[in-house]
Amino acid sequence: MSWLGGNSDASSRRSGIMTVLDVGSSKVCCVVAKLKPREDGMLLRGRSHRIQVIGIGHQKSQGVKSGVVIDLDRAEHAIRLAVDAAERMAGLTVDSLIVN
Repeated sequence: MSWLGGNSDASSRRSGIMTVLDVGSSKVCCVVAKLKPREDGMLLRGRSHRIQVIGIGHQKSQGVKSGVVIDLDRAEHAIRLAVDAAERMAGLTVDSLIVN
């Protein structure tokens, strides 16, 4: 039993893909990572998986100033370029992502 109350054996933890996007005033960065279950001997409190980065894309930010989107079309373009580069490197199409 894990500290969260669930089963903690490796077979109950699934692998998956996680994509994160950081949109800032100077750059846009997208990272695609593969989540892999940790082996039981390597478990840390609250850390059931390890990651392997499989794709990175970054682009000079456009349309964002002081953390505020001022030009939606330019911001969208920079985001699309960063996500596209990460998808190409990872060899997959992103279905969903976490945005900072």
